[in-house]
Amino acid sequence: MTLTEEVEIILAAINRRDADHWISFFDDEAVLDLPEGRRVVGRDSLRDTLSTLVLKHDLGLEDTVLMVDGAGFRVAVECTISGRGGDRRTFSLPAVLVFEREDHLITRLSWLMSTPLNAEG
Repeated sequence: MTLTEEVEIILAAINRRDADHWISFFDDEAVLDLPEGRRVVGRDSLRDTLSTLVLKHDLGLEDTVLMVDGAGFRVAVECTISGRGGDRRTFSLPAVLVFEREDHLITRLSWLMSTPLNAEG
């Protein structure tokens, strides 16, 4: 399976809130880099952090465009992240997610956007 195909499956699983499915594509020592500069290390921590953000803010990934590097090790996803803020107002923000794979498992997910979200608010 190509990385692009895996990323498409992961995005669909995130939108379905199926953490058990999307996390199965990640290495045990995978890294999540968040917009506010925080880094989360380890598959369990990554799953917990991303799941908390998705559920807390009712996040959805929309209007996705996938771009792959020439070697097939990285896929960048330009998308719109929609959800609800701490004040329960809806938002739609542009974002880029970069997935990196090594030895058939994703080792890093970098989430880039101009306005960081956090699990607390």
